[in-house]
Amino acid sequence: MDEAKAFQALVLAVAVTASASSAGAADPGAASGARVAGSTSPATPGPVNAVPARAHEDPPIPAPGIAWRAARWGMSPEEVVAAFPGEATLLAPPLNLPDGSVVAVGIDALPWEDLTVNVRFVFEGGRLALVSLRTPPTRYADAAAYDRVCRSLTARWGDPLESASDKQFIDLRQTRWDRGGTRSDIKYIPGVIALVHYPRPGAAPDAAPAPPAGAPSPAAPGAGAAAP
Repeated sequence: MDEAKAFQALVLAVAVTASASSAGAADPGAASGARVAGSTSPATPGPVNAVPARAHEDPPIPAPGIAWRAARWGMSPEEVVAAFPGEATLLAPPLNLPDGSVVAVGIDALPWEDLTVNVRFVFEGGRLALVSLRTPPTRYADAAAYDRVCRSLTARWGDPLESASDKQFIDLRQTRWDRGGTRSDIKYIPGVIALVHYPRPGAAPDAAPAPPAGAPSPAAPGAGAAAP
């Protein structure tokens, strides 16, 4: 996923719309790909730190191929669900985004950085291309919460690559880290905080894992091995 698509998916991930609010109790965050509607008011503000636990901290540099926790770039929706037993579920129906990518797997009500977030896994061509952690529309997140999360992530990941804000029409903020082969952007619009992970543009492909000890090495090209 290139940077333009990642930014589009990030904006989609933080959208708060009437359709998101009415998506149903079975999956209150299923409309995480809905378009931004600036005129839609968020739910009545409530405490953003209702969950004291800080769960599932990410390392400064993920291992090669790791997207988020047990998820790996390129996994299918079924593989992602299998990687998070008891947590992740297939969204029914999946949400088709305007750029052709699909939000197909989710985890709801996850404690993260003293917030509660909904996790959405976005796929391109059936393969995992982006992971979004977004505060739900029922929990208003203010700018102070965004600043606090940024400080916490900076303490773990180091100084960000860049930070930007734009208050011309609405308070928009974004902070970005490059973490090895993964790029992580955290974005704020009034009421919503979203963190997205996606492969860093221009990063070298992850090296193939080494074979187990004692396993035969793959045959070199031209050494008589059959072509795949």
